[in-house]
Amino acid sequence: MLMLLAAAVLGPVASGAARGQALDAGAEAASDEVRAGLSWSGGAASASVDARLDVSGIDTTARAVLLRGARRHGRADILVDLAVGRDWSMGAITLRTELAGHIFSGAAQRMDFAELVLGARYGIGPLRLVATAWYAPRQSTIGGDNLHLRGSVDGGLPGLPITLAASLGYTTGRGDGPRAIRLRPGGDYADWKLTAEYARYPLMFGLDYVGTDIGDRAARRALPFADPAGAGDRIVARMRFSF
Repeated sequence: MLMLLAAAVLGPVASGAARGQALDAGAEAASDEVRAGLSWSGGAASASVDARLDVSGIDTTARAVLLRGARRHGRADILVDLAVGRDWSMGAITLRTELAGHIFSGAAQRMDFAELVLGARYGIGPLRLVATAWYAPRQSTIGGDNLHLRGSVDGGLPGLPITLAASLGYTTGRGDGPRAIRLRPGGDYADWKLTAEYARYPLMFGLDYVGTDIGDRAARRALPFADPAGAGDRIVARMRFSF
């Protein structure tokens, strides 16, 4: 199945390379697919392939992820993320605008949704400060709207191919019911992540410590899209091969 995903996602890369456009692609294996502190793969190991193509300052990204029948997303087997974005230089600060869509294949019902992304990053010596907001306008598939805010700092260790990062996020929104539980189990919540990555092209190895302030009772609510395996503190291991 992963080979089929690779063919579907990376197919445009060959033609992009022929035209001399800037591109990047890779494959990754992870012990969990985590976003905003929540597992999107039901706490199970996952694999993904991705490709990014830059043309005249506009970048297009596609990523396909194995979800392993995740309860949070209606037992979907595969997630395809599609995004179009652009960076805007404002002196020392770089702004980021993006439109992203999430397509869930194999789900028992329609689960797709879209988001608008706005970010800013600023470098101070070896450190990079990043602030990002993901906003999903009101959609029936997520039971309302959803806003995720995140601030992070990262930097490389001098003389070593190691990068350390820390981030803190907060998710809020309007709406309730079974669908809203997908992205906000128990309502508004905070999450955190500490990361260490070792990279020597084409390989990267990473370890993340992730967690949320979602209580056990909220995580275990007996609703169709509640997933008790996906909200607690845990260690996530990742390995990526770039090509």
